[in-house]
Amino acid sequence: MSVDERSRFRHEARTFLNHIIGYAELLAVQAESSPDQLLSSALTQMRTAAVGLREPVQEYLLALTADSDKQAPAEVLEELKKRIYSYIYDVISLTQTSRRLAVAAAEKDIQSDVQKVHEASNSLVDLFSDFSEEASYNKKTGETIPNAPRAAFVDTAKAKRAGRILIVDDNEFNRDLLARHLERQGHVVCVAGDGREAFEILEKAPFDIVLLDVMMPGMNGFQFLEVLKADTKLRDLSVIVISALEDSVSIAHCIEMGAEDYLLREFDPIILRARIDNLLEKKEYKKQNDLVMHRLMDTQTKLAAELRDAATYVRSLLPKRLRWNHVAADWAFTPSLSLGGDCFYYHRIDENRLCLFLIDVSGHGIEAALLSVTIMNVLRNLSLGNADLGSPASVLNLLNRSFRIEDQNNMFFTIWYGVYDASTRTLRYASGGAPPAIFIGPDGKTTELSGNGCIIGVDETAAYEENSVSILPGSHMYLFSDGIFEVRKSDSTMLEWQEFMDILLVHHHECAMAPSCLSPINRIVEAVRAITGQEYFDDDVSIMEFAFND
Repeated sequence: MSVDERSRFRHEARTFLNHIIGYAELLAVQAESSPDQLLSSALTQMRTAAVGLREPVQEYLLALTADSDKQAPAEVLEELKKRIYSYIYDVISLTQTSRRLAVAAAEKDIQSDVQKVHEASNSLVDLFSDFSEEASYNKKTGETIPNAPRAAFVDTAKAKRAGRILIVDDNEFNRDLLARHLERQGHVVCVAGDGREAFEILEKAPFDIVLLDVMMPGMNGFQFLEVLKADTKLRDLSVIVISALEDSVSIAHCIEMGAEDYLLREFDPIILRARIDNLLEKKEYKKQNDLVMHRLMDTQTKLAAELRDAATYVRSLLPKRLRWNHVAADWAFTPSLSLGGDCFYYHRIDENRLCLFLIDVSGHGIEAALLSVTIMNVLRNLSLGNADLGSPASVLNLLNRSFRIEDQNNMFFTIWYGVYDASTRTLRYASGGAPPAIFIGPDGKTTELSGNGCIIGVDETAAYEENSVSILPGSHMYLFSDGIFEVRKSDSTMLEWQEFMDILLVHHHECAMAPSCLSPINRIVEAVRAITGQEYFDDDVSIMEFAFND
């Protein structure tokens, strides 16, 4: 007999054995509640005989899986067959007794199940009678090795979660047996005799899990899995393969095609229940995660809209491009996706003096932006108590005492503050932890206008000093936040300060040589953006240019 024929024999033998034990187990459960003691006793004995049948059948099937060049002795096979027939005939005898008692007790459901045990037992007898090939024994040990008995369908515990399960199997006994046990556990069960019927059912109703047989006429289990996983609407449906095929190639193929698990036909039902519970639990977690993600995405969308509105609001507060006296000012503001705390402004204090400043609040988001706007409005509206707005040191000292970190939800800020006197062409300035302003004289000499003042709000006792610089005609000054130079390049290294200075100076000189170039600040921003290789900056980018003309 060929390998395929032996495989078919093993498949059918396991199927019939599963039916006999499965229905006998169901009947034993029903017997517990039957008032007829004789019927209850007969069903219990039937279950014992059915379970006893498992070991000799499995020993016989194990012999068939051994190397074909070493056949098991004929007497061994005959002894196994005798044991098999002994148990089968006990089962058949008890089915006849049980059926007679069930008829007398008008137990129609029991009659139906007893008949199924009887039919499966006769089919198993016919199968062994027709099979004439001698089984071989284990080549290494020289003997057959019985498998450990496996539990039949005795698990009647309720499932942790009720699910919708589709059974796809061409064998009516298999479908019925599985369906009844799963329904006992609380699941909603539907059955299909082949793959095409299963897809028709799946089009009409949703399911959580498919229990799939492999060996089916028409569309087999492999083909069903292939079509299922190619369907965008059904590919996430969990599949457990239940088959008599035990070769590793078939098992691996099913798993590779997307099956969640593969159980042999004589599986422990407790394991099946655990697998189903686990899959339903995972689906519930995924559903909850999807819901959380959906809510999170909605929240992020709303937050992004709020941040865009906040950025628009901040931009609306920024000053217009300046043409005053012999001073021209231009600026660029590029908020990050999360919106930082940048704000800047310039305005006249009196007819001769121009105040200019740039603020950068720690953190990101609307809270940082609101604090930044608050500080800007205080300075812009000349409402900072009795501070001398013409004195940078006086302004920073009062800001440091007024905006303490513990009063601002642990937020602090940096500021560069300057006052330009057009009558004397002198710029007085002070810094509270801010990057230096870059001053370029008419001769091209570069000076960093920095201060040694600490960050605002951290140390209430800190004192701020101011410096001054004379401004010659043709000079330029650049004031910017750290978002434009504290960036990571496309090679993952940080941009060095000197590299940033080179970019600024190159574009400054190029623009100075091109009459059509009014300001290089946009070129500087785009050059840094190109170095990062990113569309957006991680922090707000603010930069101002002041040109001091004749």
